[in-house]
Amino acid sequence: MKRLFGLIPLIILSSLLIGGWNNPEAQGDTRGSPSSAYHPQPSKRLERVAIIYDDDGSPDGTLANLYLLANPEADLKVISISYGEATPSTYIQHIGNMLEVFGIKGIDLGNGDNAPLAGNNSFPVWITEMADNFWNMYDLNFIPDLGHSYTSTPAADLIISTVHSSPEPITLFFAGAYTSLAQALRDDPSIRENIEAVYLMGGAVYVPGNIRELIPNSHNVWAEWNIYADPVAAEEVFNSGMELYLVPLDATNLVRVDGWDTHHWRQGGQIGDLAADLWDSMLAAWGGEGVMWDATAAILMMEPELCDFVPLRLGVVTEDGTISAHSGQTYVIPNARPNISVCLEPDADEVRRHLIDIFTHSN
Repeated sequence: MKRLFGLIPLIILSSLLIGGWNNPEAQGDTRGSPSSAYHPQPSKRLERVAIIYDDDGSPDGTLANLYLLANPEADLKVISISYGEATPSTYIQHIGNMLEVFGIKGIDLGNGDNAPLAGNNSFPVWITEMADNFWNMYDLNFIPDLGHSYTSTPAADLIISTVHSSPEPITLFFAGAYTSLAQALRDDPSIRENIEAVYLMGGAVYVPGNIRELIPNSHNVWAEWNIYADPVAAEEVFNSGMELYLVPLDATNLVRVDGWDTHHWRQGGQIGDLAADLWDSMLAAWGGEGVMWDATAAILMMEPELCDFVPLRLGVVTEDGTISAHSGQTYVIPNARPNISVCLEPDADEVRRHLIDIFTHSN
């Protein structure tokens, strides 16, 4: 996620590409078994998809959440909040409040640890303060604050128990740091056996990262925030041997929305209205147009035919940001067996149309 300002100027992109984008000073650790479950292209499922959803409390992650809540083909079993933009134990209470307002029951809530597996990479404090305040949605009367408290389970434990109890393989969606998934895999590697696929928003493969959008004086022009927040977790997930589908900045940068989109989101019901209220407030801060990061990834999970996924072997630079300006960079390992399928060029117009269709028919 997570990008409250404009994209890095194209002149920076051009100069960095000339310099050789995927040549970090240290290529990182390439150990780990190649994916035994590797499939280049996901296929559209006809039945409802059982989903564990994890986000870090961002506006675009909340949009992805609203999309899945409105989509009749998405069967959300778990919503959890990870380390990243928000304080997980705080933001999950906002999610519980939102579900109660919508009258939605039967979704388990989880919260991750408020720290990465290793290192000290973190979002600016002012971002966390905004997220913990639910992006001002109560103050702006976008949604009422019911003042209730909601039961939340440690996210890694909830992932493990939900995967094991599912009668069918379950799909995982991660749009924040991958900390809780990596922790679940450390605690119980056998969960791999009942995970159908994992969809991830994160990384920057052939385009610049977005750290400078929130920290303008950063020397890191390579990493994307989700992976930068916990690069050790990302590396462990990439090398987990599971069926992985990644939607990086390369893809999400192409899906831009404006007031025309949010106007149409309002043609449906309560969920579309809240999505439009939240994003209209963000678009005002962004100058009238914004990039749809996490929701694009969620849409491609449900409608994978909207992108041709490319097989790649990706690594992650895991050094802490105080040591390396490449911390959190995703890089291609050439001539190696793929460990992940990556969407680089989605059908952006169809992604936008699909979201309008879902919100228009929500109630």
